[in-house]
Amino acid sequence: MADEQELLRRARSLDETALKAIFDTYYQSLYRYIYYHVRHVGTAEDLAAEVFSRMLEQIAKGRGPKQHLRGWLYRVARNLVVDDSRRHVHRNHEPLDERLVFPGPDVESQVQTSFLGQQAWAALGKLTSKQRDVIILRFLEGQENEEIAEILQVSVGAVKALQHRGLASMRRHLNRVLETNEEAE
Repeated sequence: MADEQELLRRARSLDETALKAIFDTYYQSLYRYIYYHVRHVGTAEDLAAEVFSRMLEQIAKGRGPKQHLRGWLYRVARNLVVDDSRRHVHRNHEPLDERLVFPGPDVESQVQTSFLGQQAWAALGKLTSKQRDVIILRFLEGQENEEIAEILQVSVGAVKALQHRGLASMRRHLNRVLETNEEAE
């Protein structure tokens, strides 16, 4: 991307306008990507801010992204998410999803939708970290396979295989949950 290369060139000279443009361009998508992994607003905000802090730190040292700014930022975000999950490996609770709201009269269908959403998150949580990354980047962030391959530093074929296996695993998990739920009724 020519615009990305120009932003990088200007950012390397610590041009405040370029740095602000990078933040404005990438913060929301990085925040969402991180949130999908950690499912906690405060942690996602902190980790997203840390991505940009590390970028500034690296640029000031003459290192950091030389090309593919977006891929570099997502790799840093992924590493921070992995580090965070290692620190919280003994967490035995699911964080509340702050977006769940139950307005309106049809509480039963809202509860069922909430239940299915929770099961989808649970299925996503059962994937390998790379499968989860591919599913989040492809279906929740809308990125193309080539971009995902760059971020994860794997081939496009590997992205396709991870996506296929991840979706199959999620499908199996959700089918088991739905079958169990139907038997209970």
